[in-house]
Amino acid sequence: MNLKQKLMACTALLGVWLFHPATAGAQSAEAQKIEKLERQTEMLQRQLKEIQQELAQTRKKTERVEAKVEAAPARYSAPPPMVTKGPPPPPPPERVKVTLGGFIAAETVWRQHNMVNDIGTAFATTPYPFSPLYNEHEFHGTARQSRISLLVEGNIDPYQKLSGFYESDFLGVGQTSNYNQSNSWAPRLRHAYFTYDNTGWGGWGFHILAGQTWSLATQNQVDMTPRKENIPLTIDANYVVGFNYIRQWQIRGVVDVAPGISLGASAENPATVFLGSTATAPAGLGGAFVSGTTLVNGQLVNFANTGGGGDFLQGVNVTADQAPDIIEKASFDPGWGHYEIYGLQRFFSDNVLRCAVGACVAGSTTMVGTTDNKTTFGAGVGGSVLLPLIPKYLEFTANGLYGRGVDRYGAGQLPDVTIAADGSLSLVTGWSAMVGLIGHPWEGLDVYVYAGQEEVASNFFNIGTTLFGLGNPGFSNATCFVTTPFSFAGGTPADCIANNKRLSEITAGFWQNVYKGDYGRVTFGAQYEYIKRKSFVGIGGDVSTDNNVVMTSVRYYPF
Repeated sequence: MNLKQKLMACTALLGVWLFHPATAGAQSAEAQKIEKLERQTEMLQRQLKEIQQELAQTRKKTERVEAKVEAAPARYSAPPPMVTKGPPPPPPPERVKVTLGGFIAAETVWRQHNMVNDIGTAFATTPYPFSPLYNEHEFHGTARQSRISLLVEGNIDPYQKLSGFYESDFLGVGQTSNYNQSNSWAPRLRHAYFTYDNTGWGGWGFHILAGQTWSLATQNQVDMTPRKENIPLTIDANYVVGFNYIRQWQIRGVVDVAPGISLGASAENPATVFLGSTATAPAGLGGAFVSGTTLVNGQLVNFANTGGGGDFLQGVNVTADQAPDIIEKASFDPGWGHYEIYGLQRFFSDNVLRCAVGACVAGSTTMVGTTDNKTTFGAGVGGSVLLPLIPKYLEFTANGLYGRGVDRYGAGQLPDVTIAADGSLSLVTGWSAMVGLIGHPWEGLDVYVYAGQEEVASNFFNIGTTLFGLGNPGFSNATCFVTTPFSFAGGTPADCIANNKRLSEITAGFWQNVYKGDYGRVTFGAQYEYIKRKSFVGIGGDVSTDNNVVMTSVRYYPF
């Protein structure tokens, strides 16, 4: 019987008890009625007690339900992710992230011998004593190395990401740039590239880069993805003799084949560093071999062209390259240190004119002939190490490169090629190396010392009394230490050919944080460098020169 039915039964019984008519004349019947009413009263009391118990139980259930509703969250959370094989996916990152970077620099440079350089040193042009620059000092204060950078990162999903990076400084030179009045310097593109990264590609990582940035030959701190390069800490914008670097256009692909092991390849923008001379025996007087005008075996050779204007390199010489440089690289991060090895292949082209009748005459408008494109293949091998000798306190770094036609990849820019007897470009064998120690004695202080060297081998030939090539012992170096009115006016003496054989440098410096907090970082640095330049042996022996350079820098990193 439910609660409603029990209440109805109790009501009926009460009605019977209250309204039942009395019979005055029959005592026995009255007694029976009284007994019957007592039994009904007891039954009613039991039913009321049951009703009270049921009401109490209902009240308790209602209170428990209300308590659960109050304790429940406003909305249900998402169900837990499905369990699958392999590691769980990372949490969804921000869709698009924009990071500003760069610094404002106030820097100085002082050189014992004037090189007409700014904050970047052209190591191979250290002046010889015949030049008026040798007896002049050089000082500049500059903000041109100040940089602006922008990094945009777009997360397609937890595994795939697109990124774009841009960076520029003000070391470019415009047609009206000068130190006289406004000190207006043109912006210079350092980096502009985009990347695609996929860390869930078949259990491997896969990375693509396209644009301008450090060459794949440049050492990294870890793996070989961008913005992890191990760049010397120098103030000098050309870093250190022997450091292997170039910033140039490239298309790069990298695969992380195993934990700590990456393989990559890139096709990169080509350019050629040519150095060749010609002279006449026995005095050895001569000068530079000039594209398009100097004869070799009666032929004219063209390996560089001058930009004709428009928006491309007006007045700038551009070598006649026809194929990109190719680099393959492997990097290893076994847990202690970082190790790299790479191969480099290059293609050098020039154009040779052979006249139909007799030897060509430079500048002739009547002679005719046939042209022939010639290509020479060069290659090299390089590598690097980065070792934490005392973790967090002292690091050792080293890089090296050896090959034929590979010297453009060194900071000193020694020649890749010279001239051959058939008019083609002849490969120059060379090597470059740099070592360094970087210390972090306490937080906010970095101390460094680097030493580097670059060297090339001679490559020459003679046709009768005409001497050609690089490092020909018949070239004269006799007056490299003599100043004449001609050399004082900026001319190079015919008897000071002095082809570069070797560049070397040792440098040391530090960076100390002055402030680091909520408003960015301010750091002060100083650097000393000693540079030496040495020529091949010629008539009068070999010649050498050196330079002492001191630089300072204050930089503010607001981001």
